[in-house]
Amino acid sequence: MTEARRRPNWPALISIVSAILAVLILFFAVAGFFGGFFVWHPGTPPDAGRSRAAGLPAAVGVPGIRAADEAEHPVGAASMLLTGEDWFADDSDWFGAVIGAGGYRVFVNGTNPAGLGAVLSPDGRRLASGDGILDVATGRWTAYPGAWRNRELAPQAWSPDGARLAVTSRVSPEDGPYAGGATTLALLDTGTGSITRIAELDEGAIRDGWTAAFAPDGTRLAYQSRDMIFIVTLADGKSVSVPVPAGSRLAGKGAWTRDGQGLLVVSGERPWTITTLAVATGAVQGPQYRVDGASAVRVLGWWPSGRPVAVAYAGTSARLLELAPGAGQHELSTVGTEGVDVADDVLAAGEVGPADVPATSVDRLLSGLVIAAAVAGGVALLSGGLGLWLRRRRRSSAEPITG
Repeated sequence: MTEARRRPNWPALISIVSAILAVLILFFAVAGFFGGFFVWHPGTPPDAGRSRAAGLPAAVGVPGIRAADEAEHPVGAASMLLTGEDWFADDSDWFGAVIGAGGYRVFVNGTNPAGLGAVLSPDGRRLASGDGILDVATGRWTAYPGAWRNRELAPQAWSPDGARLAVTSRVSPEDGPYAGGATTLALLDTGTGSITRIAELDEGAIRDGWTAAFAPDGTRLAYQSRDMIFIVTLADGKSVSVPVPAGSRLAGKGAWTRDGQGLLVVSGERPWTITTLAVATGAVQGPQYRVDGASAVRVLGWWPSGRPVAVAYAGTSARLLELAPGAGQHELSTVGTEGVDVADDVLAAGEVGPADVPATSVDRLLSGLVIAAAVAGGVALLSGGLGLWLRRRRRSSAEPITG
């Protein structure tokens, strides 16, 4: 046997092994997707967490497939709430996640997107959604009062002290067209369970997340119906109305200015314009803010700089922005999912921490497998081509030279 025959054909071997790896990687990706590997399998968190909400992460994303269950491993207090309906491969549930000092905690959310009918309390210790109120520190849910049974509920905003919750409710369409009537805005006393009716809202004007906001001292509630913003003094129930510019909406749960003298409204689309109105007169006063490149804009609260913080939505992602007068803005955090809410105390603290984007989300795992398969396939092609070139070169060099 000659030395040439004993020498391994490394390019051919590498090509074969790489091709096998590419096929196996793609097989496991497909099998994992349809076989249950990429669904949520709650794991045990490495850190039990602390009772204080963490700061605002510079970036967040979809929870990993081994993210811990909030009911089994409560996070203590949450800085952010995320929601999405395509986080995991089964697509059978609408999920939510709270992010705190101990990382991500996942729960099944059967109702509303974060911020649009599901809101964190100012201290991040409770989460109100259409399902009830979740005690983030214990992982336990509390049902709403029986008076709201068979009604679709959408929490809009917490009072600054966390004692009251502004909630819209309406009779479910499943109960028939004559079962209830208009959507009602009410206040829930979270300590006693008592419900105080505020108003019936015009159906065409309701936008969850852009409907109600508490004044900074908690003594007044602003809500929008039709082209008017009504301001209710909670102690006596008296209200005044403020007209809003055509096409404008209350800007969100953080719409009140910090001195309680103004309200922010949002209008337009390209770009979005946020305008300050005087509570006493409805006249335009103070700065205007502009946000472009977003499908919707909602004001969450205020940064220590005295500037508003808004979430700018863009399909399945969002950005948290500190707005400056005009078109100026500073990006505080990027959000890799479609629904987000932030605890008021986290905004007031003004601390941005490191990015916290799980590496084991379904998208990242699938992308990694596809890239690995592509690399393996590319190596197989290059190795095969190199082997073929070397073989031809050896053959040509072995041919006898004739004169």
